[in-house]
Amino acid sequence: MNAVGLRVAVTRDEREDGAMTRALRERGFSPVACAAIREEPAADDNALTSAAARLETYDWIVVAGARAVSAIANARGNGAWPARLRGGAAGARTAQALRDCGLRSVVTGREDGAESLLEALREADVWPGRRVLAPRAAEGRRVAELGLRAAGAEVDEIVAYATAAVPAPILRERWLAARPEAAVIASPSAARSLVGALGARALRELKGVVAIGPTTAAALRELDVPSLMAPHATFEAAAEALRDGLARPGGNP
Repeated sequence: MNAVGLRVAVTRDEREDGAMTRALRERGFSPVACAAIREEPAADDNALTSAAARLETYDWIVVAGARAVSAIANARGNGAWPARLRGGAAGARTAQALRDCGLRSVVTGREDGAESLLEALREADVWPGRRVLAPRAAEGRRVAELGLRAAGAEVDEIVAYATAAVPAPILRERWLAARPEAAVIASPSAARSLVGALGARALRELKGVVAIGPTTAAALRELDVPSLMAPHATFEAAAEALRDGLARPGGNP
């Protein structure tokens, strides 16, 4: 199937010129906005601001997503990040976000996801006594945080932001207006929001569904929605996975 002009739902909360939208457009798709979740500020802004101001006191910052990096960077303002600070990232896009903030040493797992990251981190340092900042989404999984604490690290978990499902009537209205033929889903919360509002059948009837990351792919399986997982947790890889999947015989990933 030719990908040119295919309408693809962008289910993450982003602007018209957002990273997922650009990645799809550059590969010939017609991205259509259909945000299933919305980002909200952390309930305790003071904790985030305080942690950002004390980056010098940490040995590591460990994050699952780029939005947590952005939240810390925004809270820190123009202050440079300490050169000695090391980073752990659950995917390539998040790793790049840490490097963009000035970190020279960033550890990633052999595969995307928190489990693989934890495995790599265990080998990267001697953890008893290490101070770790772990900014995350309010509803985020705590695989790396709990694993590092069990290894002896002092882990400060900070809620950097929260996400909330778009109300089902609004999401259904957006979906009908967008008329998507395929979708890229970037988080388990987006998957649950979509299925809760539309039903799994609406996603199964699409020409293709791509999950960004193993956690999202697992959530879609639990929701009875077949999907193709992008080989890397980047928007570019997701767009390419959809394009390649549509090109296969039968045209459905």
